[in-house]
Amino acid sequence: MNLDKVRARPFLLLMISDAVESGSMSPEKLAQIESQLVDMSLKIAKNFFSPVISHDLKKSCSIVLGVTTLGLLKLCAGDSQSARKILLEDSVITCFRKGWEQVNSLFKAHGSDADRATLLANYQYRDSEYKDIASIHESLLGEQLDVKLLIKIAATFKNSLSNMDMDPDYTDEISIKADVQLAVFEALMQRHAVGHEDYASFKALLLSYRDKPAVFSAEFSEATQAILKKFDGEMSLRIEGWFASIEDDFKNIFQRLTIENSGPEIYISIFNDILRGNVNARKFMHAYESLLQAEKQLHPNLKQQIDVEHSFEDLLEEEDSDLSHDDILSELSHNITDDNY
Repeated sequence: MNLDKVRARPFLLLMISDAVESGSMSPEKLAQIESQLVDMSLKIAKNFFSPVISHDLKKSCSIVLGVTTLGLLKLCAGDSQSARKILLEDSVITCFRKGWEQVNSLFKAHGSDADRATLLANYQYRDSEYKDIASIHESLLGEQLDVKLLIKIAATFKNSLSNMDMDPDYTDEISIKADVQLAVFEALMQRHAVGHEDYASFKALLLSYRDKPAVFSAEFSEATQAILKKFDGEMSLRIEGWFASIEDDFKNIFQRLTIENSGPEIYISIFNDILRGNVNARKFMHAYESLLQAEKQLHPNLKQQIDVEHSFEDLLEEEDSDLSHDDILSELSHNITDDNY
């Protein structure tokens, strides 16, 4: 690392170069910094990559440059005079340790099972490029904290009408928002003492909201504020940010009732809309079976889902009755050793 020859854009190298050029950094101090950066790069390579592979060594050097630059920026708050003083009077290791504190916060946000080598790769910083490493770190941390927040909201608002199983590695904000939307509407149903199988009252409530939008808006506001009182901090702010679009979604759904307002299919239709089509057929069985034949034709997808679930249940019952535990193990063993499997 010929740091004294580098007129580079990374803040750390720029501060070192300026100090060398001004004569304030001695050759001995420069050599010490170079040696410390090399030592830290080797440690990163040993702990996360391979110290005998050239590509991994280069990657480790780039990571050390990024992490140390991040630490220096945090210590000096972007002030160049403070940065040069830190480099001259303290150790570059201090800068790296400060940067590592930031990186460690990202590790913690991802959890103990995270691939730390992959996360570290985001901090690579070549000596010939410029990028805002502090903003990159804040973005990485913010994204992961947001993912954790969404998972927490999903767990809080998980409902029995949905088939959704939240995968920690995949957070679908639209689906989570749908669960919040359902919670809001169920609060409105409870306000009017309307049960899930009370089709007549359910229909009357929907049509009243359609015909009296001001009443709906007032009751919606009261219901959402009651929900928000249960939470605080980031969760409350994130949920509150969805309420405007949720209210608009409801108003659009109510307008469609002009076309579909003849019977229990309203119950299916509105929850199908709220859940973005992710309907648990078993929960809607009583509603579907109450429909007239013409009304059932409005929901062919739901009918197919119900039929599939019934067929699957029947298949499991037949297998349980025909095959013993030993038979099933034997069949599995045969499949595993079958060359055509």
